[in-house]
Amino acid sequence: MIVNKGFKYKIKPTENQLKNILQQGGNSRFLWNKLLEINMNKYKEEGKFNFSYSMVMDIPRLKEEFPFLKESFSQSLQTVGRQLNTALCNFLKERKTNKNIGFPVFKSKSKENDSFHCPQKWGLYKNCVQIPKIGKVQWIKHRPLQGKPKSITISQDGNDWYCSVLCEVNIKDKELKKDNIVGIDVGLKDFAILSDGTSINRERVIKKYEDKLAREQRKLSRKAKGSKNRDKQRRVVREVHKKIKNERLDFLHQTANRMIIKYDGFCVEDLAVKNMMRNHKLSKNIADVSWGEFYRQLEYKSLWNFKHYIEIGRFYPSTKKCSKCGFIKDSISLDERVFICNDCGFEISRDLNASINIKDIGIENTFGQKGINASGDDKVHAQKSRWSSMKEEKELHIN
Repeated sequence: MIVNKGFKYKIKPTENQLKNILQQGGNSRFLWNKLLEINMNKYKEEGKFNFSYSMVMDIPRLKEEFPFLKESFSQSLQTVGRQLNTALCNFLKERKTNKNIGFPVFKSKSKENDSFHCPQKWGLYKNCVQIPKIGKVQWIKHRPLQGKPKSITISQDGNDWYCSVLCEVNIKDKELKKDNIVGIDVGLKDFAILSDGTSINRERVIKKYEDKLAREQRKLSRKAKGSKNRDKQRRVVREVHKKIKNERLDFLHQTANRMIIKYDGFCVEDLAVKNMMRNHKLSKNIADVSWGEFYRQLEYKSLWNFKHYIEIGRFYPSTKKCSKCGFIKDSISLDERVFICNDCGFEISRDLNASINIKDIGIENTFGQKGINASGDDKVHAQKSRWSSMKEEKELHIN
């Protein structure tokens, strides 16, 4: 099976190289905003958008109008047009299915997250990477590449710059087992409860740094707008946010990797995280646990390691259903941490009960057995393992 994997390395440009990298990143951001502005004006006047070919053909004209764009690698600018085309197509496509994919937005310079893509004319060496129009830039190659390199992307994260190498990797096929599949119920008290009784403690990353973050943000609010001191303090605040993000991602990756090693597959709920974030009392904690990112990692790691990844419908009453007799309660409040069945009297932890129900319905649906579907009807509700549906695609792009 062939998949696309990204390998990210920190680069250490010289002062002149950094100036050129900042220029190329800024040009890509400027071009994105300009093409988006042109598209929005076109839609107001004609009721339609420019797409990939038209946007790429506009670039030579924009180079004449804005000569600084000539300093960028031409294929990097063309990629910007194709990326905006993808964003527009995703918005138009998902709008029909009522999914939460918004219209493309303008990119801000203040976020310091510029990037540019180089599909060709680059080179990889032991201690450096050749970037078009910039030259050989030193990098920290902390792990070896796998597969065949296809393209590179230079990205900014605050004061640091990184080179991501997209590689085409051929993974040797393995047999998919189904002896040790678990259901996963995520929560705020514990990060996750598995159907075999395993509990994964939650890493409260925001709580660990919230005092420091608040202190640095107060300092920022006192600085005069437009001053150099305000700009310096803004970078300090960004570094705190960066530390929070990195610690959270480290926890998620380690948790997903341990689960991939131990189990043969996973049954999870399709959560509407964006809707949950509207609850202002819980939004901070929901953002901290990052369920969506955890499921994303678990999904592609399952594909790479030939594990089952099964999603059940978000409206299935996993919390209200008794995992022993199947009785479904009318309602259950958030403060009820123990599930007590009104029919058979069975007592069990609320989260463990939900994870068992998620596992049972996931296995029933995936392997074609008869079970109760999300609407409560007693029907056969066949559902493919996510691994099977993703395996049918020719390529998988993981950023």
